[in-house]
Amino acid sequence: MWFCLLMAFAAHAAESGSPDVLRYPIGSGDEIRLDVVGETDMSGVFRVQADGAIEIPYGGRVPVAGLTVDEATRAITAHLAKNVLARPQVVLKVETYSSRTVDVTGGVMKPGSYAFEKERTTVSDLLVRSGGLADASATRASIIRDVAGVRETIPVDLERINAGDPTADQELRAGDRLYVPPVESVFVDGQVQKPGAISYRDGMTVTQAITQAGSTLGTARKTAAYIMRGTDRIPVNLKRIQNGEEADIVLRPSDRVYIPESAF
Repeated sequence: MWFCLLMAFAAHAAESGSPDVLRYPIGSGDEIRLDVVGETDMSGVFRVQADGAIEIPYGGRVPVAGLTVDEATRAITAHLAKNVLARPQVVLKVETYSSRTVDVTGGVMKPGSYAFEKERTTVSDLLVRSGGLADASATRASIIRDVAGVRETIPVDLERINAGDPTADQELRAGDRLYVPPVESVFVDGQVQKPGAISYRDGMTVTQAITQAGSTLGTARKTAAYIMRGTDRIPVNLKRIQNGEEADIVLRPSDRVYIPESAF
Protein backbone atom coordinates (compact mmCIF):
# COMPACT_ATOMS: atom_id res chain seq x y z
CA MET A 1 0.00 0.00 0.00
CA TRP A 2 1.28 3.43 -0.90
CA PHE A 3 1.09 5.74 2.13
CA CYS A 4 2.34 8.87 0.41
CA LEU A 5 4.20 10.03 -2.67
CA LEU A 6 7.58 10.01 -0.92
CA MET A 7 7.18 6.44 0.24
CA ALA A 8 5.98 5.40 -3.19
CA PHE A 9 9.05 6.73 -4.93
CA ALA A 10 11.32 5.36 -2.19
CA ALA A 11 9.80 1.92 -2.62
CA HIS A 12 10.17 2.19 -6.38
CA ALA A 13 13.79 3.22 -6.01
CA ALA A 14 14.46 0.23 -3.73
CA GLU A 15 12.70 -2.05 -6.19
CA SER A 16 14.71 -0.63 -9.07
CA GLY A 17 17.91 -1.25 -7.14
CA SER A 18 17.42 -5.01 -7.38
CA PRO A 19 19.18 -6.44 -10.45
CA ASP A 20 16.70 -9.34 -10.57
CA VAL A 21 13.72 -6.99 -10.71
CA LEU A 22 15.39 -4.76 -13.29
CA ARG A 23 15.93 -7.75 -15.56
CA TYR A 24 12.60 -9.47 -14.98
CA PRO A 25 10.39 -9.34 -18.11
CA ILE A 26 6.73 -8.82 -17.25
CA GLY A 27 4.57 -11.60 -18.68
CA SER A 28 0.93 -12.38 -19.38
CA GLY A 29 -0.84 -13.34 -16.17
CA ASP A 30 1.38 -11.21 -13.95
CA GLU A 31 -0.32 -8.64 -11.72
CA ILE A 32 1.23 -5.19 -11.53
CA ARG A 33 0.46 -2.39 -9.12
CA LEU A 34 0.17 0.94 -10.90
CA ASP A 35 0.14 4.22 -8.98
CA VAL A 36 -0.57 7.28 -11.10
CA VAL A 37 0.10 10.09 -8.67
CA GLY A 38 -3.01 12.17 -8.01
CA GLU A 39 -5.18 9.90 -10.21
CA THR A 40 -6.79 7.32 -7.95
CA ASP A 41 -9.21 6.24 -10.66
CA MET A 42 -6.29 5.16 -12.83
CA SER A 43 -4.39 3.48 -10.01
CA GLY A 44 -4.73 -0.09 -8.79
CA VAL A 45 -3.60 -3.65 -9.39
CA PHE A 46 -4.00 -4.86 -12.97
CA ARG A 47 -3.47 -8.26 -14.53
CA VAL A 48 -1.47 -8.43 -17.74
CA GLN A 49 -3.86 -9.90 -20.27
CA ALA A 50 -3.22 -12.63 -22.82
CA ASP A 51 -2.24 -10.09 -25.47
CA GLY A 52 0.41 -8.62 -23.13
CA ALA A 53 -1.42 -5.36 -22.32
CA ILE A 54 -3.00 -3.86 -19.22
CA GLU A 55 -6.24 -1.89 -19.30
CA ILE A 56 -5.93 1.38 -17.36
CA PRO A 57 -9.28 2.90 -16.40
CA TYR A 58 -9.72 6.17 -18.35
CA GLY A 59 -6.25 5.60 -19.75
CA GLY A 60 -6.63 2.86 -22.32
CA ARG A 61 -4.58 -0.22 -23.11
CA VAL A 62 -0.80 -0.28 -22.81
CA PRO A 63 1.38 -3.25 -23.92
CA VAL A 64 3.81 -4.20 -21.13
CA ALA A 65 4.62 -7.89 -21.66
CA GLY A 66 8.31 -8.45 -22.26
CA LEU A 67 9.26 -5.15 -20.62
CA THR A 68 11.09 -4.69 -17.35
CA VAL A 69 9.51 -2.62 -14.59
CA ASP A 70 11.49 0.47 -15.62
CA GLU A 71 10.69 -0.03 -19.30
CA ALA A 72 7.00 -0.52 -18.57
CA THR A 73 6.99 2.55 -16.33
CA ARG A 74 8.37 4.64 -19.17
CA ALA A 75 5.92 3.13 -21.67
CA ILE A 76 2.90 3.84 -19.44
CA THR A 77 4.15 7.36 -18.68
CA ALA A 78 4.60 8.10 -22.41
CA HIS A 79 1.17 6.65 -23.22
CA LEU A 80 -0.62 8.71 -20.57
CA ALA A 81 1.32 11.87 -21.50
CA LYS A 82 0.33 11.46 -25.13
CA ASN A 83 -3.33 10.57 -24.61
CA VAL A 84 -4.59 11.62 -21.17
CA LEU A 85 -2.41 13.62 -18.77
CA ALA A 86 -0.03 16.51 -19.24
CA ARG A 87 2.69 15.41 -16.81
CA PRO A 88 1.90 11.95 -15.42
CA GLN A 89 3.94 10.58 -12.54
CA VAL A 90 3.90 6.80 -12.55
CA VAL A 91 5.14 4.21 -10.06
CA LEU A 92 4.99 0.55 -11.04
CA LYS A 93 5.61 -2.67 -9.14
CA VAL A 94 5.09 -6.35 -9.95
CA GLU A 95 2.67 -7.81 -7.39
CA THR A 96 2.49 -11.44 -8.54
CA TYR A 97 4.73 -13.29 -10.94
CA SER A 98 2.11 -15.64 -12.39
CA SER A 99 3.82 -15.88 -15.77
CA ARG A 100 6.72 -17.63 -14.07
CA THR A 101 6.14 -21.21 -13.00
CA VAL A 102 8.14 -24.02 -11.44
CA ASP A 103 7.18 -27.68 -11.19
CA VAL A 104 7.52 -29.95 -8.18
CA THR A 105 7.34 -33.72 -8.57
CA GLY A 106 7.98 -36.80 -6.48
CA GLY A 107 7.58 -37.04 -2.74
CA VAL A 108 5.41 -34.02 -1.91
CA MET A 109 1.77 -33.89 -0.88
CA LYS A 110 0.58 -31.81 -3.86
CA PRO A 111 2.86 -32.19 -6.88
CA GLY A 112 2.19 -29.84 -9.77
CA SER A 113 3.06 -26.56 -11.41
CA TYR A 114 3.16 -23.44 -9.24
CA ALA A 115 3.30 -19.79 -10.25
CA PHE A 116 5.76 -17.54 -8.47
CA GLU A 117 4.06 -15.42 -5.82
CA LYS A 118 7.06 -13.15 -5.38
CA GLU A 119 10.28 -12.29 -7.17
CA ARG A 120 12.49 -14.56 -5.05
CA THR A 121 11.09 -18.06 -4.52
CA THR A 122 13.15 -20.71 -2.73
CA VAL A 123 12.96 -24.48 -2.31
CA SER A 124 11.33 -24.13 1.11
CA ASP A 125 8.73 -21.72 -0.30
CA LEU A 126 7.77 -24.28 -2.94
CA LEU A 127 7.68 -27.17 -0.46
CA VAL A 128 5.28 -25.23 1.76
CA ARG A 129 3.01 -24.40 -1.18
CA SER A 130 3.02 -28.02 -2.36
CA GLY A 131 1.83 -29.28 1.03
CA GLY A 132 5.18 -30.38 2.42
CA LEU A 133 7.08 -33.63 2.09
CA ALA A 134 5.11 -36.84 1.69
CA ASP A 135 7.71 -38.50 3.93
CA ALA A 136 9.22 -36.25 6.59
CA SER A 137 12.37 -38.36 6.64
CA ALA A 138 13.32 -37.27 3.10
CA THR A 139 16.80 -35.76 3.16
CA ARG A 140 17.53 -34.78 -0.41
CA ALA A 141 16.02 -33.36 -3.57
CA SER A 142 17.20 -32.05 -6.92
CA ILE A 143 16.60 -28.95 -8.99
CA ILE A 144 16.50 -29.81 -12.69
CA ARG A 145 17.31 -26.74 -14.76
CA ASP A 146 17.84 -26.15 -18.48
CA VAL A 147 20.54 -23.57 -19.17
CA ALA A 148 21.12 -22.68 -22.83
CA GLY A 149 19.80 -26.07 -23.88
CA VAL A 150 21.96 -27.97 -21.38
CA ARG A 151 20.23 -29.79 -18.54
CA GLU A 152 21.73 -29.30 -15.08
CA THR A 153 20.91 -31.26 -11.93
CA ILE A 154 21.52 -29.30 -8.74
CA PRO A 155 21.50 -31.25 -5.44
CA VAL A 156 19.40 -29.92 -2.55
CA ASP A 157 20.13 -30.85 1.07
CA LEU A 158 16.74 -30.94 2.79
CA GLU A 159 18.30 -31.66 6.18
CA ARG A 160 20.24 -28.40 6.09
CA ILE A 161 17.13 -26.51 4.99
CA ASN A 162 15.13 -28.02 7.87
CA ALA A 163 17.94 -27.02 10.23
CA GLY A 164 17.51 -23.40 9.13
CA ASP A 165 20.64 -23.08 6.99
CA PRO A 166 19.81 -20.22 4.56
CA THR A 167 22.69 -21.16 2.25
CA ALA A 168 21.00 -24.51 1.52
CA ASP A 169 17.62 -22.99 0.67
CA GLN A 170 18.33 -22.38 -2.98
CA GLU A 171 16.53 -19.86 -5.14
CA LEU A 172 14.43 -21.25 -7.97
CA ARG A 173 14.15 -19.94 -11.52
CA ALA A 174 11.22 -19.97 -13.89
CA GLY A 175 11.06 -23.32 -15.68
CA ASP A 176 12.88 -25.23 -12.92
CA ARG A 177 11.66 -28.63 -11.75
CA LEU A 178 12.11 -29.60 -8.11
CA TYR A 179 12.22 -33.38 -7.72
CA VAL A 180 11.95 -35.09 -4.33
CA PRO A 181 12.91 -38.76 -4.80
CA PRO A 182 11.18 -41.54 -2.87
CA VAL A 183 12.76 -42.24 0.49
CA GLU A 184 15.00 -45.29 0.22
CA SER A 185 15.30 -47.83 3.02
CA VAL A 186 17.54 -50.47 4.51
CA PHE A 187 16.26 -53.25 6.71
CA VAL A 188 17.56 -54.52 10.04
CA ASP A 189 16.25 -57.87 11.29
CA GLY A 190 17.04 -60.37 13.98
CA GLN A 191 18.35 -59.59 17.43
CA VAL A 192 17.72 -55.84 17.65
CA GLN A 193 15.28 -53.79 19.69
CA LYS A 194 13.23 -52.49 16.75
CA PRO A 195 13.59 -54.66 13.65
CA GLY A 196 12.25 -53.30 10.38
CA ALA A 197 12.82 -50.66 7.72
CA ILE A 198 15.05 -47.64 8.35
CA SER A 199 15.28 -44.58 6.12
CA TYR A 200 18.52 -44.75 4.16
CA ARG A 201 20.96 -41.85 4.11
CA ASP A 202 24.03 -41.48 1.96
CA GLY A 203 27.02 -43.00 3.71
CA MET A 204 24.95 -44.91 6.28
CA THR A 205 26.94 -47.73 7.89
CA VAL A 206 25.96 -51.03 9.45
CA THR A 207 26.47 -49.80 13.01
CA GLN A 208 24.48 -46.61 12.33
CA ALA A 209 21.58 -48.66 10.99
CA ILE A 210 21.69 -50.97 14.00
CA THR A 211 21.74 -47.97 16.35
CA GLN A 212 18.60 -46.62 14.66
CA ALA A 213 17.04 -50.06 15.14
CA GLY A 214 17.49 -49.67 18.89
CA SER A 215 20.83 -51.47 19.14
CA THR A 216 21.44 -55.21 19.55
CA LEU A 217 19.86 -57.43 22.16
CA GLY A 218 21.90 -59.35 24.70
CA THR A 219 21.10 -62.51 22.76
CA ALA A 220 22.73 -61.22 19.55
CA ARG A 221 25.53 -63.22 17.95
CA LYS A 222 27.61 -60.25 16.88
CA THR A 223 30.33 -62.26 15.17
CA ALA A 224 27.90 -63.89 12.74
CA ALA A 225 25.88 -60.96 11.38
CA TYR A 226 25.57 -60.47 7.65
CA ILE A 227 24.20 -58.22 4.93
CA MET A 228 22.00 -59.53 2.13
CA ARG A 229 22.63 -57.38 -0.94
CA GLY A 230 20.54 -58.89 -3.69
CA THR A 231 21.74 -62.49 -3.83
CA ASP A 232 25.10 -61.67 -2.22
CA ARG A 233 25.67 -62.48 1.44
CA ILE A 234 28.28 -60.23 3.05
CA PRO A 235 29.61 -61.37 6.46
CA VAL A 236 29.76 -58.74 9.21
CA ASN A 237 31.68 -59.15 12.46
CA LEU A 238 30.07 -56.49 14.62
CA LYS A 239 32.32 -57.28 17.56
CA ARG A 240 35.49 -56.52 15.58
CA ILE A 241 33.92 -53.37 14.09
CA GLN A 242 32.92 -52.10 17.53
CA ASN A 243 36.42 -52.83 18.84
CA GLY A 244 37.95 -50.86 15.98
CA GLU A 245 39.59 -53.93 14.53
CA GLU A 246 37.64 -53.77 11.26
CA ALA A 247 36.19 -50.90 9.26
CA ASP A 248 32.48 -50.26 9.44
CA ILE A 249 30.63 -51.25 6.26
CA VAL A 250 28.78 -48.64 4.21
CA LEU A 251 25.30 -49.79 3.24
CA ARG A 252 23.41 -49.39 0.00
CA PRO A 253 19.68 -48.79 -0.44
CA SER A 254 17.60 -51.97 0.06
CA ASP A 255 20.38 -53.78 1.95
CA ARG A 256 19.16 -56.19 4.62
CA VAL A 257 21.21 -56.50 7.82
CA TYR A 258 20.56 -59.63 9.87
CA ILE A 259 21.87 -60.31 13.38
CA PRO A 260 21.31 -63.94 14.40
CA GLU A 261 20.64 -65.22 17.90
CA SER A 262 23.50 -66.59 19.94
CA ALA A 263 23.41 -70.29 20.71
CA PHE A 264 24.32 -69.59 24.35
